[in-house]
Amino acid sequence: MRDVATLAHELLGGAPDTVDELVVWPDRATWRVTVRNERFVVKTDDDRHTVTHEIAGHRRAAGAGLRVPELVAESDDAFAMRWVDGVSLRAHDSARAWADAGAQIRAAHDLGAAPPFGTGFGGFNTTQPDWRSFFELFADEMLTECERNLGFPRADGDRIRAALRDAPGLEAPHIVWCHGDLQPEHILVDPGTDRVTAIVDWADHGAGDFVWDFAVLALDHPERVGGALDGYGATREQRVTLDAQLPLYSVVRLVGEAGWFAEHGLPYDDNLARARAYCR
Repeated sequence: MRDVATLAHELLGGAPDTVDELVVWPDRATWRVTVRNERFVVKTDDDRHTVTHEIAGHRRAAGAGLRVPELVAESDDAFAMRWVDGVSLRAHDSARAWADAGAQIRAAHDLGAAPPFGTGFGGFNTTQPDWRSFFELFADEMLTECERNLGFPRADGDRIRAALRDAPGLEAPHIVWCHGDLQPEHILVDPGTDRVTAIVDWADHGAGDFVWDFAVLALDHPERVGGALDGYGATREQRVTLDAQLPLYSVVRLVGEAGWFAEHGLPYDDNLARARAYCR
């Protein structure tokens, strides 16, 4: 992974005056930098496909008028965008902010998407002709990882697999353009106005069921789903669908998060406990 000083010079035309680490892992990093009294975010990833995919998603969102940071420069393995003030939706958990987040999600979903499925969604490397085929494969890979490496009981994993096979909603999903990793940390809010200032981290965008974005968004805030759906302008049919599908989508997200947490040295026991509770 290249260092931030080199990237800032390449992307922004000068050495950074200040550097703040936001997220730094061995294979990827995000920094806030100041260059000539202007603040930017610089992101890099050793996987160049991830960088290309995120830039494409970011550009599509910007072109549709969604609130995203201004993309100012890019290279094969990195890009820079203008800094946007705001705190995460998790940190500013107001009803008005959740409603405005719902409106922004609707703007993304209305852009539309089509098969095949498999692009994005955590870098899952597959393409499938229908949503059920993709989502069952997606879930099975994450369940298998938790069973092999984290001690998740195979019997519980099989209960989740069976629930997926029996879920009628996977046959006729409401396909949209999903953010793919729409956790509250990826939605920035102005605490003074309750308005979303930016949605970031588009690396997992792709075609998918609209319920997936809400499952990720509301995983730890189920009480806020209604407010987000109000802002979304959800139909009665969409609300009924989401109520029916959300628990199953949420448990798949829980096991997926658990694997990611373990890989990055973070606690994952709570995720597995919540996933096991679904099986009872």
